[in-house]
Amino acid sequence: MMERLSGWLLAGILMIAVGSFVPEAAAASDGWVEKGGQHYYYVDNEPVKGWYLTGGAWYYFDLESGARLTGWLEENGTWFYLKSNGAMHTGWLSYGGKWYFLQKNGAMKTGWLYVSSKWYYLMDDGSMKTGWLRENNSWYFLKSDGAMQAGWLDQAGKRYFLENNGAMKTGWLLYLNKWYYFNGTGAMQKGWLKESGEWYYLDSNGVMKTGWLLYNNQWYYLNRSGKMETGWVWFGQEWNYFTKNGIWVKNTVVDEMETIWEHDQLILVTAANYDSNKAKIRTFEKVDGKWYERLNVSGYLGKYGFADVMREGGKESPRGKYSIGTAFGRFVNPGTKLPYRKITSDDVWVDDSASPLYNTWQKASANNGQWNSAEKMDIPLYNYGFVINYNTEKRVPGAGSAIFFHVGDNYTLGCTATPQNYVLSILRWLDPAKNPVIIQAPEGELGEY
Repeated sequence: MMERLSGWLLAGILMIAVGSFVPEAAAASDGWVEKGGQHYYYVDNEPVKGWYLTGGAWYYFDLESGARLTGWLEENGTWFYLKSNGAMHTGWLSYGGKWYFLQKNGAMKTGWLYVSSKWYYLMDDGSMKTGWLRENNSWYFLKSDGAMQAGWLDQAGKRYFLENNGAMKTGWLLYLNKWYYFNGTGAMQKGWLKESGEWYYLDSNGVMKTGWLLYNNQWYYLNRSGKMETGWVWFGQEWNYFTKNGIWVKNTVVDEMETIWEHDQLILVTAANYDSNKAKIRTFEKVDGKWYERLNVSGYLGKYGFADVMREGGKESPRGKYSIGTAFGRFVNPGTKLPYRKITSDDVWVDDSASPLYNTWQKASANNGQWNSAEKMDIPLYNYGFVINYNTEKRVPGAGSAIFFHVGDNYTLGCTATPQNYVLSILRWLDPAKNPVIIQAPEGELGEY
């Protein structure tokens, strides 16, 4: 009995001893641990803090708690992005409707980025730029996918050119052997352009024009460098004239004349041939070295046309180049700048070849036997006119007298005539300061002048 009691007592003591022993809780194992919805990573039974590389990816753990972070992280002025699983992001990132780029080290990129053979630009906040960009005094254009544009760009109804480095072009551009011009805003120029004091023309495609240009019914000429020509220019085996505004002025019949360089006004009286008494009367004025036609009307010559050799009473008109003498009329000065003499009933023009006063204007009352014949001046044909200085200096007897430009609507006895309104127009136009001259000749002999 005692032996059984002793056994039970020993067993009870052992049970009490065993029941009173409680082992300590085991420490967390290394690796990932989730606590309270947060993730941690343990190494040597201690939670990692800061950056840590595991499983081929970088993670960042809070420096205080060691909890794994996600989303945007700023460290020492550099931004990183941690994905929803905490892994550091690299490459392109779409976030909040914007694109960002995280470099291989995870750092968010700003400024220019070259990737996949394309250039992009990331703003200071890291977001990818699209549209126009001003950088280092140059303009660039980033397409809707952010890639930098190069070459031609059509934007908002205008055309631009971006060079290979993306910089927007201004000024002249030679592209595929054609010249273009881009103004200060970068827009391609069309139409007229004034650059460095010279005028150029860019067509509807922006290409610089050379050669002849018809614009608003006027002709212009752009030389090989595109510059608009002015003044006299030799090409096409002839001289061509362009005004200060570049407008081509068709050469007149007198532009080729070599005997009138010292004159700035010219009356040209021509007929189809020697025998015709019907004349074409044209006036020309020289401006900046170029002759311009001012008037073109019909008129009349002597009854038998132009004279081969002038003689008194031949009823033919003289051929040649003559200065212009005194203007006259039966009425007050109509507004001519020429010396003007008002005709009276006493005025005559001596046509007596034997008189020392042959071919001069005289007073009939002062004849006193000085001439035997004279033409009366106070007649309707001489309402207005001027003296053509033919045979007025040396006054060769019998070579012809009283050669005038006067009013008339039919052939004359040797003068040149045209209706009164044209005579008045010419008188008011003539200016002694421009050294006017009159040339009378058949059309076929104009080359002599």
